[in-house]
Amino acid sequence: MISAVLIVKNEKQQLETTLPLLSFCDEIVVVDSGSEDGTAEFAREAGCRVIQQPFLGFGAQKAFAVNQARHDWVLNIDADEKVTPELAREIQEFVSRAGIDDAGLEIPRRLVFMGTEFRFGKESRDRVLRLFRKSCGNFDQAAVHEKVRLVRGRVQHAGAPLLHESYPSLDAYVSKMNRYTSLGAKEALRTHPNRIALLYAAAFPVKFLQFLLQHGNLLNGRAGWCWSILSSYAFFVKHLKLHELKSRSQVARLGK
Repeated sequence: MISAVLIVKNEKQQLETTLPLLSFCDEIVVVDSGSEDGTAEFAREAGCRVIQQPFLGFGAQKAFAVNQARHDWVLNIDADEKVTPELAREIQEFVSRAGIDDAGLEIPRRLVFMGTEFRFGKESRDRVLRLFRKSCGNFDQAAVHEKVRLVRGRVQHAGAPLLHESYPSLDAYVSKMNRYTSLGAKEALRTHPNRIALLYAAAFPVKFLQFLLQHGNLLNGRAGWCWSILSSYAFFVKHLKLHELKSRSQVARLGK
């Protein structure tokens, strides 16, 4: 039996298409952190078990959600990720035949951006561990870019993709970028306090060419070009924010 778990805030519009694709799961647990757009009410009406929890950071929030699941097999899905019918069948088949040593299923994830499914580049080759036994592990405590850490067991690999429709509009991209770059700057300050922030911020043209050519986004057409520009800009903004945090920290220390 499978428990799908999602952490959400103001994701009603995304859940309207995401939740029906999870009908193969035996329960759907939605952990909401104070939505104001009717997300929690919509999820309840759709048959989900909704739990309110103030946001703890992405890793801690997802770990909390996993702990609420009633079944050992947990499928973690973000509100903007869509399980294809092929992937749903593959997940069901995997769980039905899983051996005692099988602890998880790593799933390929493809970005969908500006209406284009990326079939080339880094964003078409991403692989994420999203189906796992909670008795074998859970998410780490990272504030952003969280990962599942398994303490035991074997991980298999799925063939069918998970579609990542993270940005329904450019406005949504900018809004999410602002949030993630702030979280990323705080995490970088904690984990790499000696990083020279302005040096990284100056690397914008290098990152652009890396995203476009090295990562292969040139082959994704106009959407690939736009993604490369915006991703490089996000890298630039994160490190400017890191520089700002370090400057404030230094001023605070001098003021004591």
